Amino acid sequence: AGRAVPFVRLTDFLPPASCDRLLRDVLAARGRFAQATLRRKNAETFLNRETRNALVLDEDEPVTRDVRSWFLPKLRAVLPEVLGRLRMDDFDMGHTAVEVTVHLHGDFFVAHRDKSYSARNRIVSCVLFFHREPRPFAGGDLLLHDAGRAGGEAAGAFSRIEPLRGSIVFFPGDCLHEITPVACGAEFGDGRFTVNGWIVGVRRRTGAREAEC
Repeated sequence: AGRAVPFVRLTDFLPPASCDRLLRDVLAARGRFAQATLRRKNAETFLNRETRNALVLDEDEPVTRDVRSWFLPKLRAVLPEVLGRLRMDDFDMGHTAVEVTVHLHGDFFVAHRDKSYSARNRIVSCVLFFHREPRPFAGGDLLLHDAGRAGGEAAGAFSRIEPLRGSIVFFPGDCLHEITPVACGAEFGDGRFTVNGWIVGVRRRTGAREAEC
């Protein structure tokens, strides 16, 4: 038998007015989204639409930089609570990658781990959901697969997390997870929008320099 992977959902992380403003900014940047890529062990990126179908904004885009300016302080504020509820050791938040993503009709992401050979320092992953109301899409659920006896492989069961506008979900970076296919209309604004974060942990050691977890 496997064990359910712990996760934390904060339902009121982003208030409705902030969701509206974020969605307006993202929709205004729709022409600058690009097809999502994957990363090899040598850090080279590549496209594989059988594994991941989604559109993302580059990290240097003005909208992404603006999101980082308010998203990272909010993460730092809740991180101690989140780590406690995840039953993880406390750490200082180091570099955190931020990605603005949309899944349109038919888009998905097969089972994968954020903390992998290409990103070993990703200790905690998080997903902030924002979209039109009423929700204009079906699917797009986040599945967190149970860990097997050895702590690695999925055991067949999973926790299903429905996208709830304004909520954020935190889970361990080594958790096997996936995004189920999205069904929505043809308009860009009908998609499943998220801000994804991958948190690197930094522990302070007495008499030594900070080291990444």
